[in-house]
Amino acid sequence: MTSPTDYNEAITRAQLIDPALQKAGWDTSDPQRVGKEIPVDGSSPASWQRLRRKLRTVREGGATYNVKPAELPQGISDYALYRPNGEIIAIVEAKRTSIDPRLAEAQAEFYVTEIAQRQSFRPFAFTSNGRAIHLLDGESGLRPVQGFFSPADLEQLLYLRQNRRPLSQTPINPAIVDRLYQQQAVRQVAEAFAAGKRRALLVIATGAGKTRTAMALVDLFLQADQARHILFVADRDPLVEQALEEGFRAHLEEPATRIYAQHVDKAKANRLYTVTLQTISQCFRQFTPAILT
Repeated sequence: MTSPTDYNEAITRAQLIDPALQKAGWDTSDPQRVGKEIPVDGSSPASWQRLRRKLRTVREGGATYNVKPAELPQGISDYALYRPNGEIIAIVEAKRTSIDPRLAEAQAEFYVTEIAQRQSFRPFAFTSNGRAIHLLDGESGLRPVQGFFSPADLEQLLYLRQNRRPLSQTPINPAIVDRLYQQQAVRQVAEAFAAGKRRALLVIATGAGKTRTAMALVDLFLQADQARHILFVADRDPLVEQALEEGFRAHLEEPATRIYAQHVDKAKANRLYTVTLQTISQCFRQFTPAILT
């Protein structure tokens, strides 16, 4: 007999998560690309004990659920997303809205650790109740994203993880910024990202070189393989044109494109973009969640 819990989670998967995966380019009818209810654990009882302890710690920290040993996951991932060579590049854990997301995170961490012992890399993990989607990438913990990532997006994310170099060891190009305070600003932003932050704010006086400083940051991230796409957003046309002509095209070798709502597909061929806030608000849905996350 199917329990109400199993039935509700099956509905979540079939009606909400399957369409979201298909929208991201995953053929949920192809078991070679999307596996469902895939066993991932095997020979590590100690890992289960660590998971039990973590769940107990979460519960004692004020979580809204009460985990009993009999309710622990049985080592079966709801979805496994495969590369063409058969390796699992990501898993998806489907949960009801009543489940605390930290339970899903602990479960996903366990699964990706187990899978990493059987292939050449640690996969990514998504948790979702069919409406909210979170990504576990092994670096910044569980974070919300706007949708599942496409196969190409996950390949790029894996490339960055495997090839990136520390920002602190990447030289700042003095041909872009030659003033000490500009270089210090670039280094401070780099240090913030190296510490796990995903946002930084620089306040620089008019005429002090904000565009050059921004370009030096872009150059640093590209050199270190810490980013595959860069989007420069401003609220006025002159600022967007300045970034495009006096910034990207003047200082970087990568081709840059301005995004127009009616020509989004042409812009996607490049890695560097400029756009007005008004335009991106009209066409952001034409980009994949990974690019705008």
